[in-house]
Amino acid sequence: MLFAETTEEGGHETPRTKGMVDKNTFNGPALIIILLSGLLLLTSCAGLPVRGMVGGQTIETRVDSEVARYYLGSYLAGKHSDAVLDARIDSVYQTADGSLPDRNELKQLSDDFSVDFAALYFADQIARVPVNRRFRSAFEKAYEYASKAFPEGQVRLSAGHEVLVVPTYLYKRFLATGADMAVPREALQKAGLTCHFVETDDDGPVEANADIVVAAIRAHAKSGRRLIILSASKSAPEVALALTKLGAAETPHVVAWINAVGALQGTPLADDRIFPELEYIVGKLDPLGMESMTTARSRLRFDTFRIPEHVLVVNYLGIPVSGTVSFWMRRSYAPMRKYGPNDGNVLLADMIFPSGITVFELGADHFMRNRPLDISTVALAITVINWLENPDGEVLQVPGGVDLR
Repeated sequence: MLFAETTEEGGHETPRTKGMVDKNTFNGPALIIILLSGLLLLTSCAGLPVRGMVGGQTIETRVDSEVARYYLGSYLAGKHSDAVLDARIDSVYQTADGSLPDRNELKQLSDDFSVDFAALYFADQIARVPVNRRFRSAFEKAYEYASKAFPEGQVRLSAGHEVLVVPTYLYKRFLATGADMAVPREALQKAGLTCHFVETDDDGPVEANADIVVAAIRAHAKSGRRLIILSASKSAPEVALALTKLGAAETPHVVAWINAVGALQGTPLADDRIFPELEYIVGKLDPLGMESMTTARSRLRFDTFRIPEHVLVVNYLGIPVSGTVSFWMRRSYAPMRKYGPNDGNVLLADMIFPSGITVFELGADHFMRNRPLDISTVALAITVINWLENPDGEVLQVPGGVDLR
């Protein structure tokens, strides 16, 4: 699921009534169970207060340990005042091999330090990659521009591009969570892009949905426009498998893939069989769809992915710490901590396609609600299109005189 659209009422997050489905989507007893369980977790949340910055993003929150607080509030700010902790953290950086830590390394850091420390370290490592840093700078400038121009209807994106939107798990039943990606679609269309929605089986297996995506990509091969694919969560492996099946020969029109909070390597939630409870809420689910999201099945599938080299891949994800996890994600985030840092649905390292550019939102969980979704979607589209049109890094200005490079 992707991008919850929520509001604040009385200090707690509640779903907006706009976009909610009929009363049968969430029956009364099930909703009460969810709310009470989430409230218990919310009220039990503790931690140590801290303010700090990672990769240019400032965060003020609570973390799960003294070492995480010291790392965020002091170490990353260059204030090395604890010789013992400094030595321990220095050793982590000294053993880094230049690539992003994988799930096993993050799990080890979680065991040696804490889950929040591992999440923050992962964010710092992403931010240290030069291409990620350059893209992030361009994205921030695009976001600043879009936040002013988009509400006024002044953003007009390249007519030479179109977007293929692939929804995520249970998008026909979990409308309130944004699983149907209605907000991104409407925003991109308002900004002048043609959007095509791919009607996948909302609880079907990854492999079957990948074939539907294959057909959709082929259908737009002769449109004359360059195709950008936008996926979220479960639809990420569906897109990756589709692009792998098609190969370079059948995808010359595909120029970019935005992989938002992608469950590329499955989710431990599928391994731990949360689905009987989920079925109580949304109705009967396809067991083959459930099986296709297990980590064992997903990791084998991930090893087969071969995205054509000409396709720009942008990984877009949230990196929360324990104090920033939203009300709706706490119930799944807490039991997943035993596997290491996660966003409430997916392990952080498992959302990244290795050859892509990676952009993270510090403090955001799987619902990515830290920023207005319409603005961030348009800003991402601006940045991707400018990046594609200026591969040598030339400065390009959008209306309003904003340099994006």
